[in-house]
Amino acid sequence: MGNLLAVLIAGLAVGSVYGLMALAVNVTFAARRVVNFAHGDVTMLGGLVAVTAIVGWGLPYFAGVLTVIVATVLVALAIERVAIRPLPRDENSIAWILSILAVSIILSNVSLLTFGPEPKQFPSLFSDRPVKLGSINVVPDQIATIVAAGLFMLLFHFVQNRTIRGKALKAVASDPAMASLLGIGVDWYIGGAFALSGAMATIAAILVGPMTFVSSQLGFVLGIKGFAAATLGGLGTFRGAVAGGVMLGLVEALTALYAGSSYKDSISLVILGAILILRPGGLLGEVRISKM
Repeated sequence: MGNLLAVLIAGLAVGSVYGLMALAVNVTFAARRVVNFAHGDVTMLGGLVAVTAIVGWGLPYFAGVLTVIVATVLVALAIERVAIRPLPRDENSIAWILSILAVSIILSNVSLLTFGPEPKQFPSLFSDRPVKLGSINVVPDQIATIVAAGLFMLLFHFVQNRTIRGKALKAVASDPAMASLLGIGVDWYIGGAFALSGAMATIAAILVGPMTFVSSQLGFVLGIKGFAAATLGGLGTFRGAVAGGVMLGLVEALTALYAGSSYKDSISLVILGAILILRPGGLLGEVRISKM
């Protein structure tokens, strides 16, 4: 029983990281109705730069993190300005998919050439000594990740539904032309959403980094898991993002426990395919009706 609880807590922590990735995906989707497939690579880049700044350059932990946040925000803004903004806003266009995938490939190769293929250990802000909770041991980084995911979910849900800026963001996503006529700065809101996703990339990196190694291959994995979690919970819903991430993390943990770790990553693709076929709007997503 104790082993099962430890596995579930580990799955909850990993799922919380997936939830944070899905939150960032949903932020940009809520603003521009595009899925930022390059977000995993931005997260990977943030983790590698953070390791270099804190371990290699000897910067204090928080100074290094703030430096990397600025860097990933600038990268995310560049992605929006160069790869997204010039493209048409027609939801039926697939040009944005090709554009973002190209950005993802570029970031992955630049990271590989700059930092090399070797995995790097990310420094932790907390002690690596497990905390005793009843009959099980819990790593402090796992607790921090779970708490952070819950706080971000509540914050984004509040902003989206209870503030003027959140409602303006909804207006930008649903009808940018009408939002512009109402005096809403459409490009400003879209750029702000991408900047926020860039900051969240660094936060996700510093949370997942101590639980695993950071490498140039991490971006693709995190990107797939974040998209799967966002799709599972429902694109555009912040509660659904964290819920989808947690469910995905728990399913992976149980799959690794009972079927073997070799099947753990495959389950994400299976769940993603099933959701896209059976419920494209996700478990908590809204159903959008388009007129032909």
